[in-house]
Amino acid sequence: MRIADEDGRALGWGLVEPEGAIALRVVSRDEQFAWNRSVVLARVDRALALRERHLDQALRGAYRLVHGEGDGLPGLAVDRLGDYLLIYKYSRAAEAWLDTLVEVLQERFTPAGIYMQDRLRPVSAEDRRPPAFHLAGKAAPPEFEVEEDGLRFLVDVTAPVSPGLFLDLREGRRMVESIARGRRVLNLFSFTGAFGIRAVRGGATGVFNVDAAARSHARCRQNLAASGLDPQACAPLDGDVFKHLERLRTRGERFDLVVVDPPPFSRVGNKVFSALRHWEDLTAAIVGVVVPDGLILAVSNASKLPEDELLQGIGLGAVAGRRDAVVIGECGLPPDFPVPPAFSEGRYLRAKLIKV
Repeated sequence: MRIADEDGRALGWGLVEPEGAIALRVVSRDEQFAWNRSVVLARVDRALALRERHLDQALRGAYRLVHGEGDGLPGLAVDRLGDYLLIYKYSRAAEAWLDTLVEVLQERFTPAGIYMQDRLRPVSAEDRRPPAFHLAGKAAPPEFEVEEDGLRFLVDVTAPVSPGLFLDLREGRRMVESIARGRRVLNLFSFTGAFGIRAVRGGATGVFNVDAAARSHARCRQNLAASGLDPQACAPLDGDVFKHLERLRTRGERFDLVVVDPPPFSRVGNKVFSALRHWEDLTAAIVGVVVPDGLILAVSNASKLPEDELLQGIGLGAVAGRRDAVVIGECGLPPDFPVPPAFSEGRYLRAKLIKV
């Protein structure tokens, strides 16, 4: 629909979704505009050109091809994972041109297959997302390998939460690898172990992964082996992060670097962790196992958590643990996740390097 100000002056054109998280998504500021195949094709081509300019050749097999508003294709994202494409749908308004996008993607990239993950519902502690469903092409194998900076990771494009590698955390993984040498590393909420694997290759003296799911540790071992590393290089710890932190503290275990990348919500038994509310408690527990002048890489991907609240939670947690904390570095989204300057909701990822 056409957008105008209160005086009736034309501002542009947008997609309207009154019941969505974002009511109006601007698609053009031109006086005349038609949302059609030629527009979708041109914007996909522009998105591809940006990646070709700013991504290393080694990343071409695993990267975000389309990132919603940042690429002029609001309400959707598209990841390239090897020979397959995975679409994430965040807006019902995008359904009007989804079929056109699929046709354009097939024409431009000739993928083996295309899948889609429905992300219309916000995540919650009780959320059980359905698996991604097949849209076009041939069915994907249960798992296959993709490469990032010379490391190889097994992915499943049908997985309901993540294929197995969070592409938006690439810069954080690179940071960990760059500072891991000679350090003992604790990787909390380790998922499939990508941070831990980077630390291993970076020369860490020891890496410990903590995750509630035993299958995550099994996938980490597979990823290590696929990358030509010792599959036993990351020591697995199953169960609740808080319980493990307390056990490690009481045993006198200390670490030079702790990586903490909590999901928005996680449940272990009857206990629910929320990344919106529990950073203070989590930091207080972490600083008890960090050596003097040790480091914490704190990662937040909760778009509803303002940066000042994240930092306040980390600071208060450090004080509660009787430690001082200062931010000495940070990183955010990589270049294949472009965000318009005024679209604050799109800058959801924050990684803070903390010295304690």
